Amino acid sequence: MPSSSSGDPLLHALWELQADVLHGGAIQSSLERWLTLLLAEVGGEHGVLGVELPGPGATRRLQLVASTPPDLVKVIWEVALLRLAEAPELRSLQSLVHLVLSTRQPVSAEGPGEPLPRFVRVLPLECEQMRGFVGFSQSLGDVPSKTPESFQLLLDVGTSLLHSWHEEHPPLPLNEWGELEQLRQTLASVQEEVWSLDGPTGTLRVSRRWRESLGYTEDEAPRTIPAWQALCHPEDLPRIERSFQEHATGSTPYAEFEYRARGKDGEWGWLRSRARVAARDAQGQPIRLVGTDTDLTALKRSEERLSALLQAVPDLIFRQHVDGTFLDFSCSTTEETFLRPEDFVGRNIRDLAMPQHLIDTTFTNIEKVLREGLLAVYDYEMDLPHGRQSYEARMVRSGPDEVVSIIRNVTERRLVEQRQAQLIQAEKLASLGQMAAGLAHEINNPVSYVTSTLRALDEYVVAVGPLLRMLSEWLAVPGTAPRTVTGEQLARMRQLWEQGDVDELIAAMPELLQESLTGTQRIKEIAQSLRVFAREDDGQVQTVDLNEELESTLRMVGNELKYKCEVKRDFEALPLITCSPTQIVQVFTNLLLNAAQAIETRGEIRIRTRQKDQEVVVEVSDTGKGMTAETLSKLFTPFFTTKPRGQGTGLGLSISRDIVTRQGGRIEVRSEPGKGSTFTVYLPITPL
Repeated sequence: MPSSSSGDPLLHALWELQADVLHGGAIQSSLERWLTLLLAEVGGEHGVLGVELPGPGATRRLQLVASTPPDLVKVIWEVALLRLAEAPELRSLQSLVHLVLSTRQPVSAEGPGEPLPRFVRVLPLECEQMRGFVGFSQSLGDVPSKTPESFQLLLDVGTSLLHSWHEEHPPLPLNEWGELEQLRQTLASVQEEVWSLDGPTGTLRVSRRWRESLGYTEDEAPRTIPAWQALCHPEDLPRIERSFQEHATGSTPYAEFEYRARGKDGEWGWLRSRARVAARDAQGQPIRLVGTDTDLTALKRSEERLSALLQAVPDLIFRQHVDGTFLDFSCSTTEETFLRPEDFVGRNIRDLAMPQHLIDTTFTNIEKVLREGLLAVYDYEMDLPHGRQSYEARMVRSGPDEVVSIIRNVTERRLVEQRQAQLIQAEKLASLGQMAAGLAHEINNPVSYVTSTLRALDEYVVAVGPLLRMLSEWLAVPGTAPRTVTGEQLARMRQLWEQGDVDELIAAMPELLQESLTGTQRIKEIAQSLRVFAREDDGQVQTVDLNEELESTLRMVGNELKYKCEVKRDFEALPLITCSPTQIVQVFTNLLLNAAQAIETRGEIRIRTRQKDQEVVVEVSDTGKGMTAETLSKLFTPFFTTKPRGQGTGLGLSISRDIVTRQGGRIEVRSEPGKGSTFTVYLPITPL
């Protein structure tokens, strides 16, 4: 202990510090006075004093005991601003302290200067069972003290005081520190904002997270209930007050409510608050409330976006239990149901005025969806006051015992589809009318083969009639005994054989029959192609080979092509695709007839098929007159045609594009005047 008789002011101040500690003075204030004495001794303005404590596991942590000024130390504690003379990289004050404690050697570093330190020095302070440190600023190049002895005495006193503080604040055992660290990490992960209200003083304390969620600084945060109420939405205040009153009287275990609070940016944030009375006075009146606020802003905005999306969707959306009870319901308009959401939720489909067939269909699909876990799509119709309506339902599983159904009114779509089907049928009939003369000629050729063959056969039958009748009479004689042909009968048979030219008949018969079979087969093929083309489309899709469909189409339109052009095929083996065969044949018919009509005298049509990636491709090219860019721009417009009046409806290509689009494909066209045209159809391959 320094002598009180010393005339040195520093020694006298150090003696007073130790005397205060020995007489029970506050060690914390003594440490702060000691740090002030150190800064006065070295001519510095900034100082920090601390101790190293054990942390979780094998880690060590630093505990700041005293610092001046506190705000500035916070700025430079973890930020890399300081540089050692022998190391170019920047370091923080915290990293310098770790370096000093690990090497047990003092270090000096340069700082950035005003208002931060220009020169920083960190020294170790060690004694038994304690490792401490002190850091301070001073002018660059200044000596640590006026005399080394007094400076060392100053450090010894500081070490002694820091040791006393360490004994008063023993570190937690490692197991307790682990529990404390676990609790700290748990609290750090909690998303709620904590607040407390002291009734007698009216003081409100809010956490940093509460302030950050609304964008306020610590100085801007509300400190009283009136200040907090000024941030709340006026419409929410009555509900908040009612919730507090019900909890204060014991009606509810806690107060819980959602409210809007105005952020610093002027926008309303949503919070959910849950509070409980933490203390009551002797009369049982609440004197302290504690609570948490959860930021619901992102959730509420998502709900608003979802609600707006649902309102924009022209569908009915149901969530249903396996027993048929409606758990949730959304509809942008009540015209579809004539009921409000509250009239649906909680009620069973059996209790509503629903047709029995719809109830049965609903339960069938609920069981199927819950069992198989797949999407179920089904149609149904209902008679409503404004007429019979058609609906399409899509049902998916949303839980182990519930489903969600999205139901769309497709009445208008069904009417459009019917009208479109009528247009397609009309276009088919127009195409048939256009091909009528050619088809008649195409059928007339095989009919002529058959007619000519039948005439020849008729003549042969008349010629061999007498011979066959003679044989019939000879075979008609009763009895089974052996008989012989007389010379007269044999001569008569030879005569009839020669008169009937039977040798010629036997030689010509196979050829005549083959010509007849060929002609009838051709007629059959044309009839089948016509039946496939002309029948009304039922919308059913099938797995088809496009090469076969093209051959069928060529048989039907062959007479329209063969007198104007040569058809060249370049067919590759194609995978099967799923489509409507009647519709795809109509597309090919339109493309081939247009190609033939584009050829003015004599030309060529080339049909090429191939597979490209996951599509099959059909190209129909002609050597016709081609089209201008203006014609190409209007080519798929309904009722647009370049044909003379009475030779086209202007719907062929428009309908063809619609058919291909509905099949999931597309049509592309290339053409130049005088260079012909190429139409390319892309259709997706049937998934395996």
